[in-house]
Amino acid sequence: MRIIYIKLTDEEYKELEEKARKEGYVLMTDYIKAILFSPHSSEAYSLPQNVNDLVSQITSRLERKVQDLINPFTSQFEDLKKRIAEIVERIDELESKIESKPATKEERLPQPSQRKSFESTKKEGERKTAIDILNEQGVVFESELKLKNADAYFSKLEREGARIIYTEKERIALSQEFFNKFIDKLKEIKSPDPAEAESKLDPKEAKLFKRLVSEGLIIFDGETKTWKPLF
Repeated sequence: MRIIYIKLTDEEYKELEEKARKEGYVLMTDYIKAILFSPHSSEAYSLPQNVNDLVSQITSRLERKVQDLINPFTSQFEDLKKRIAEIVERIDELESKIESKPATKEERLPQPSQRKSFESTKKEGERKTAIDILNEQGVVFESELKLKNADAYFSKLEREGARIIYTEKERIALSQEFFNKFIDKLKEIKSPDPAEAESKLDPKEAKLFKRLVSEGLIIFDGETKTWKPLF
């Protein structure tokens, strides 16, 4: 037989004794056994688990409710992004049409009252497009431009046939002619020394070469003994 000792204060013992008497128990030990082995005691121990289950159910429902509230806003945000992209595209198309639209006969022949402003009007009408400027310069670096909307600018150049190189720091636009000449010259350089390779290029090509080598977008291929572009 096993013996269990329980230490109680005088007040606790009197309270337990009073409860045993009310329940009709003569011996205190019988009352304690009845409490320990009562079915209600096991229910008391299982209560925390029931509470945890209830908390889990409430949490799951709250998560679903929050997700239901967020989903409509996510859809609206994606729709807004698409509309903005469409607007930017339409603006680019309008700019291209305006820039390429030929002047009418009346616009070409200035009226007497317009003779003083003829020169300034003529200059505005001869404004070059972005692709025209790129074809003249050969290469354009984003870090050297002051643009309000760089994304639209480079997207427009790419649509009009320019080659765009993406580095970690910036975008570089090249005319197709400049790009082809640059690649052909790289194939002819056999020296693995970057400084010596730069000396065989013109200033713009050397600047582009140095920038791309520093970004790891041009490497020297030991097998072919030439500089190889990775873009």
